[in-house]
Amino acid sequence: MYNNKTTAFKLGLLIILALLLGACAAPSYGPMVEDRSVQARPSERISATSSNTPVKVTDTPAVSAPAIIPTPQSDVPPKATVTITAQPIPKPIKAPPIVQAAAAPLVQGKVQAPLVQEKVQALPLPASEQAVVEQLLADADQLKAQGKETQAVIQLQRAQRIAPRDPKVYARLAALQLSLGEAARAEQLALKGLTLVPNKKTYQYYFWKLIGASRSHLGDSEGEAKAIVESTKYK
Repeated sequence: MYNNKTTAFKLGLLIILALLLGACAAPSYGPMVEDRSVQARPSERISATSSNTPVKVTDTPAVSAPAIIPTPQSDVPPKATVTITAQPIPKPIKAPPIVQAAAAPLVQGKVQAPLVQEKVQALPLPASEQAVVEQLLADADQLKAQGKETQAVIQLQRAQRIAPRDPKVYARLAALQLSLGEAARAEQLALKGLTLVPNKKTYQYYFWKLIGASRSHLGDSEGEAKAIVESTKYK
């Protein structure tokens, strides 16, 4: 019985030894590992390498612009062609002879200038405009007879603008202004009318009478008296 146990023990050792030898002779396999690494992009690879290894940069040659060759210009200016045309020589202009005026007579050591009288003649109105003036005067008389003095004044003022040197327009307008109480205006119109009739006694008498009445209305008794004296010269 003791021999059987020994034999069984030896047999067990041999089996264990055979297993160990078989395990050593078989190829070894490590544990299975899955590769989950992410491949780096080219830009990341460049930055990673630039931090450790210097990068060699190659300059790209620039494209040269086409050269512009200026066109040579001549320094000699172009010759100008001048044509000379002979012109006739003007004849000298003779100045008129100088006429010496006669010296003015001496009066008590003073030189008296010669008096020059200017005759101003009013140009006659065209027939068409004269007809318009006559119609305006007739309309003014009719309006005054109807008691429309203001409208009559407007008609006479229109006639005055057309014929500014007609004495009868000033005579009627001055009389109408005096009737409306415009004595100062009537006096001015009468004085203006006097300058238009230097040789017409009838108008001169009438204008001086209007001036006297206007000054009387204004309270100028002295001026009224002088106007009455002047009016008697042309009566």
